[in-house]
Amino acid sequence: MTKLIIVITALAGSWLYTACSPKKPALFEQKNGIYFGTASDSLTYSFAKYPKRTVDTLRIPVKVLGDPPSTDKTFNIETATDAGLTAKEGVHFKLLNPYTIPAGRVAAVVPVVIYRTPDMDTTVFPFKLQLQASADFETHMVTKSAYLVKLSYLQKPANWGTVGGSDWAGYTTNFGTWTRTKYKLILDALYDPVNDTTVTEFPYQRTGFPPTATLYLQIVRNYIRINYPGNFSTPTLGVGATLRDPDVKLSDGTNPVIQVGPSNY
Repeated sequence: MTKLIIVITALAGSWLYTACSPKKPALFEQKNGIYFGTASDSLTYSFAKYPKRTVDTLRIPVKVLGDPPSTDKTFNIETATDAGLTAKEGVHFKLLNPYTIPAGRVAAVVPVVIYRTPDMDTTVFPFKLQLQASADFETHMVTKSAYLVKLSYLQKPANWGTVGGSDWAGYTTNFGTWTRTKYKLILDALYDPVNDTTVTEFPYQRTGFPPTATLYLQIVRNYIRINYPGNFSTPTLGVGATLRDPDVKLSDGTNPVIQVGPSNY
C-alpha cells in the first residue's frame, strides 16, 4: 500500500510539473520573419524625373519581424512571373542577391539596379520583387512579401490636357499638344544640375495657376531661343539651328518646329 501511494504521488508530481512548466508562446518558437517596410505595395519610377541618368539604384527597405539576429543573416529576392510583368532581369533591372540583415539590426535597405532602355520611350515595364523564405527567415506577412515596381520614361502625364481643355500644360497658350520630342525638350530645359532632377508634372488648371507655371513656360521658351533660334526667327522661320518635331506632320508633309508660350500646335 505504501509503495502504491509513493507511485501515485510521483506520477501526480510529474503531471503537476508538466502542467505548470512555462512554455514559450508559439510566436517565439518560429523563425524571424522579413517583410518589405514600404508605405505602399508598389512604386512607379520615371527616368523623366532624372533625364541625365541611364542607370539608377532603388533602395527598398526590408524589416525583420522578431528579434534582432545575433549574426549577419542573408536572404534572397526573386521576381514573380505573373502575366503582364514585362520587365526583363538583366535588361531593365538587376538584383544583387544575396541581401543581408546585419547582426543586431531589424532593418536593412536592399539595392535594386534599374536601367533606362530605348523601349521605355513608349512602354512602361513592371516587375514584382518577391521575398524568399530561407533557413534564417520566414515570410509570415504575405501581403508585405511582394513589391511591384513600374519603370517608365517618356510617358504623357495624366494631367497634361489638350489645346482647348482646362488643364494648364496642354492649353494652346502654354505647352500645347504633348509629343515625346516636345516633352523631352521641356525636361531638358527645366533640368536642375544641382539636384539632378527636372520638372515632369504640371498639375495646374489654366485659370488660377501659380506663378511657378509662368516661370516654367518662360524658361522653356528661352531655352528654345538660345539652343534653336531658328524656331522663333523672324521674319522667316528657320534662320539658325532648329528643332522639328518628328511626331507631328503638317498638311504639307513637313514637321513643325517646336514653339511654346504660345504653342504652335
